[in-house]
Amino acid sequence: KSVVDYDWHCPKCLVGTGEFGFEEGGIYSLKQFQEKAHNFKDSYFAPKMPFDPVLNCRRAVTEDDVEREFWRLVESITETVEVEYGADIHSTTHGSGFPTIEKNRLDPYSEDPWNLNILPLHPESLFRHIKSDISGMTVPWLYVGMCFSTFCWHNEDHYSYSANYQHFGATKTWYGIPGADAERFEEAMRQAVPELFESQPDLLFQLVTLLPPDQLKKAGVNVYALDQRAGQFVVTFPQAYHAGFNHGFNFNEAVNFAPHDWEPFGEAGVERLQAFRRQPCFSHDELLMTAAIRDTTIKTAKWLGPALERLRNRELQQRQDFLKRHKDYNDHYCKIDEPGASSGPRCELGFEKDERDVPEEEYQCCFCKAYSYLARYRCLKSSKIMCLLHAGSYECCDASEEQRFTNSAHTLRYRFTDDALSTAVQKVTDRARLPEAWQEKVDKALDDVEKPSLKVLRSLVSEGERIPYDLPGLQDLKTFVDKCNEWVEEAINYITRKQQNRRKNDKVWRKGNNAKAAEMEERDKEYRKIENIWRLLEEAEEISFDCTEIASLRERAEDIAAFQRDAQKALEYSISTQEVRDLVERGTGFNVDIPEVAELDRMAQRMSWDDEAAEKRGQRPTLDEVDSFIQRGLALGILEFNKDLVHFRELKHQGELWEAKAKELTSAEAVHYHQLEALSTQAIHLPVSRETLATVDAILAKQREAHKQVLWMYERSKEPDFRNRPHYKDAHDVLESLSELNGKPNGTVDLEREVKRHEDWMRKGKKLFGKANAPLHILHSHMKMVANHNAPCFDDSDKPRMPVEPASRQASPEDSEEPQESKSTRDVFCICRQPESGMMIECELCHEWYHGKCLKIARGKIKEDDKYTCPICDYRVKIPRDAARPKLEDLKEWQAELATLPFQPEEEETLNQIISVAQNFRDYLQPYMNPLMATPEEVTTQRFYLRKIEGAEVLLAHETNFFRQELHRWAPVASEPPPILEASLSTRKPRPTKQQKMMAQLGIENPDDLPQAFRTKQHSFAKSRKSSDANSTKGPQPLQPAPQQQNRSGSPNSLTHSASSGHVPSSHSHRYSQPTVSNINTDATYSTYFPMNNSPNQHPHDVSPTFTSGSFINSHHHSNSHHASPGLVSSPGFAPHSPLDHSGPPLDPSLFSPASTSFAANALRDVSGQSASSAHTQPSPMKDHFGVANTADYGASTFADYFDEQESEGEFGGNRNEAGEALEAAAATTRTNVEEEEAGERLLDELLNE
Repeated sequence: KSVVDYDWHCPKCLVGTGEFGFEEGGIYSLKQFQEKAHNFKDSYFAPKMPFDPVLNCRRAVTEDDVEREFWRLVESITETVEVEYGADIHSTTHGSGFPTIEKNRLDPYSEDPWNLNILPLHPESLFRHIKSDISGMTVPWLYVGMCFSTFCWHNEDHYSYSANYQHFGATKTWYGIPGADAERFEEAMRQAVPELFESQPDLLFQLVTLLPPDQLKKAGVNVYALDQRAGQFVVTFPQAYHAGFNHGFNFNEAVNFAPHDWEPFGEAGVERLQAFRRQPCFSHDELLMTAAIRDTTIKTAKWLGPALERLRNRELQQRQDFLKRHKDYNDHYCKIDEPGASSGPRCELGFEKDERDVPEEEYQCCFCKAYSYLARYRCLKSSKIMCLLHAGSYECCDASEEQRFTNSAHTLRYRFTDDALSTAVQKVTDRARLPEAWQEKVDKALDDVEKPSLKVLRSLVSEGERIPYDLPGLQDLKTFVDKCNEWVEEAINYITRKQQNRRKNDKVWRKGNNAKAAEMEERDKEYRKIENIWRLLEEAEEISFDCTEIASLRERAEDIAAFQRDAQKALEYSISTQEVRDLVERGTGFNVDIPEVAELDRMAQRMSWDDEAAEKRGQRPTLDEVDSFIQRGLALGILEFNKDLVHFRELKHQGELWEAKAKELTSAEAVHYHQLEALSTQAIHLPVSRETLATVDAILAKQREAHKQVLWMYERSKEPDFRNRPHYKDAHDVLESLSELNGKPNGTVDLEREVKRHEDWMRKGKKLFGKANAPLHILHSHMKMVANHNAPCFDDSDKPRMPVEPASRQASPEDSEEPQESKSTRDVFCICRQPESGMMIECELCHEWYHGKCLKIARGKIKEDDKYTCPICDYRVKIPRDAARPKLEDLKEWQAELATLPFQPEEEETLNQIISVAQNFRDYLQPYMNPLMATPEEVTTQRFYLRKIEGAEVLLAHETNFFRQELHRWAPVASEPPPILEASLSTRKPRPTKQQKMMAQLGIENPDDLPQAFRTKQHSFAKSRKSSDANSTKGPQPLQPAPQQQNRSGSPNSLTHSASSGHVPSSHSHRYSQPTVSNINTDATYSTYFPMNNSPNQHPHDVSPTFTSGSFINSHHHSNSHHASPGLVSSPGFAPHSPLDHSGPPLDPSLFSPASTSFAANALRDVSGQSASSAHTQPSPMKDHFGVANTADYGASTFADYFDEQESEGEFGGNRNEAGEALEAAAATTRTNVEEEEAGERLLDELLNE
């Protein structure tokens, strides 16, 4: 056998056995794969590299060595090398080499456009319109390579762009072929291995074929190479074939993206996939329609419009071809393209319009794998979907082709009708043509006429600015229109009637008087030049545009010329003032400085001044108006001897004289109202200031109104009917309002006298209530307080009852010897008849509970085993009182004076209420006031009503004395009967004045020794007309410190708490050792105690308590008085044993008050007007009934009770002080002149008011 002389290969060598390509590799971690890659490369190249004698080792492997070896292995038929390649690794599973927004939100690179996780969805990438993620295209893939790992010749799916980034590792060599050489490359591949393409037409889609670059270049294909290293991007363009290999271990990441210029390539890529029946990654038609709905910008419409037009044409053509084949089998009116047809054969093919989004597999052709997004054909028997190209011709079921086109077992579904699809595409194409359409309008507007209309150009500029696209000619057109607008804006200043750039009131505008105002004035002068009008007309011709302002400006120039001719005539000939004004108004309306206007204006102003002067002669101008008119005439150049100017100057002089006189009179302290009346009359004929005239008139009006009010108030005070008389407050307010005037109106003195008479009545009431030194307005509020305080005390519904324990206390002893009485309807206690409140104290005798605050007993002085006797059981224990209690009889006398008052007092209603309540209670007590019917069993009832009477703020003297005598009669505590009570005075101590405090601080006794700054100021009452509201008695002498009393043993008093002040420091008694006679305190306080032992016949002391009186009390008033030193009179003694059986420890002597006698309200007046002896020898009206004389001892202790009160950190007590000394001196002084006393009271009231 002979061998042929040409090369030959067996079929196995030509076609292959299928052993080439890619297989599944192992599973590695990144570190394990790195070790394997390094080991492979080192072991593979170690024996192949030559020895280097210089380095004494084998030469290192270079990139050229790896590249040559790689292509040698590719071309070798017999030699095989197996490597592994970690390709197409999903980044969603194994993570991306780039930071992601989900995991690295704070990393700035997580949102970088070159981040391969961001790049596919970039606003400029069309893949953002794909509704789902596509792994490898919109989601990056990872590639881990080793030496010789390869990616064969291929281009990207859908011919898209790709970006490949190497994070780290060895070099990756790329070979690329431009998209323009794609067909030439495919042809070269077919010629190189025709047998492979014959058996596998889609060989290039399998990524398993390599052809050396030198062979491709021989075939005329442009091949380019590059080496990619760590940190570098490699971008492949649409339809560009590329291949490559790795030089060693490396790590890359790749993804696809699609700028708008990709779209035509994407459409070609889909058609190529359909031709090879390869499945696409997404629907290209759906992407375009989604972009049309989502993105409505012109930039998008520019590339989307042509794409949609191709889509529409292709789709409509495919629909038309399908319908043609459909009708070829059965000629009829088809319901698909002829929905209104009803005659002829009926169309059986199913047809639906469905815009719903369905899964991709429900609109993917089962034959060509293409997505039929806009129209799909469905076989109801096999449920297969086909595109319009293969609908009916593909055997989807056992039906014949004719049946597949005509029967009802197959359905055609359109997403959009032909019209809807064409409308949607047309909207995009119209949007894409907006820039071109606008440019066409601009070219037409500029080319059609010589001078384009400014209105048209403005509308084109406005339209172009609304187009969101970069228009090339817009900026030039806008510049031209802006220049025209500037011309129009300047021309309007001379066209409109109203001035826009001028200030009508130059005086107001120039008030700033600064550099900026001067600059603006200079610029305004430039605007007002008449030459500017001619300049503007010339500029309009140069710019070459047309607008209505040009014609208006030209007309204005002609009007100015006509005005100048008329002005010259007016200046040469005499015309009326109105005609001159009309010319001036006409000239100023041109908004330019015309010389004739200024001359006409001056002439018009002078003529107007003369006319105004004639009018003002019959008017009443003000002084300022006359002066302004004169100054205006002088500024206009009116001659000095002008008769009108001389007349108004004389008027001004007379007005100034009037003004000076009016100001002099209104500023005087004593206003002369008759002179002001004369001035007001003269102002009718003179120019005067409105403000001054208003001041004069206001003073006169106030004086007249005040005079009217005074007379009216005085006349009403004389009304026979008391209810028609005015109220005191109204009269007081009238007098107060007179203080604003500089003089008294007639009748003021009479009204003041009546007010003073009413206030004397109020002062009398203040004395009754013990508020003599308080202001007048305190009287009514105090009376209201008295009325409120009396209400529970004089409440006849409050019945006698057995002792009731407060809610917070334990029950009272059950073996009480008191008789059983009916219980009260409410649990009230104390002399105030109020419920339990705060600290409560129980009386040891009557078991009644008292408020600590009512008895002014400090909480800190109370001990658990202390006992207490109340003022009701023991009359010697004084009740603390903040103010004197008036007798009911005195209140009635005071009430009887109401009818004589000139005014109705506001206290009347309250006074009537106080008297009515007290009188009703007095009447209620009459059944209990019979001494013949009293029995020992009524002691509880008598204590009960005495407690209510003592708690009231009005003194029921007869009832008080009766119950006290009866209680002493049936349940005596002291040996002596209680003294007759004629008055109930305050126990408060007066506060020292500021001057007294300052004297005490400085250690000064004489007020004259005070520094001048601290002395009392001298007051002047010459102008004071204010009503008095303070003291009604002459001010007392300055109080001096009282000398400390000595006890009989010569030592100072040791007891610091005076019972006479009414303040008891503890709620219970204190145990003391039995005192001796020498230890008994001789101060004006009660200084012993009452023992309460179990034995009724024993008494712990054998001396009687003693009392002291003031130095002015004569000793012959006491029949049992002892001989003592002057100023001290001992009290009468009483039995050494108490008639009652008392148990318990002895009581603290500070809890009790001496039996100091009280004095009636008229006693103070007796002290002032009679001798001391005669004042105390009056018989008592109660003597015959009670058998006890009213001895009314006015001792120093009594006055101390009235004035002294000392409160110190929770302790209550009183001592005699300087008040007692001052009152002793006052009592010894006789004052017989009542008029002088009242004058002193008024003077003191005025001092307090000041």
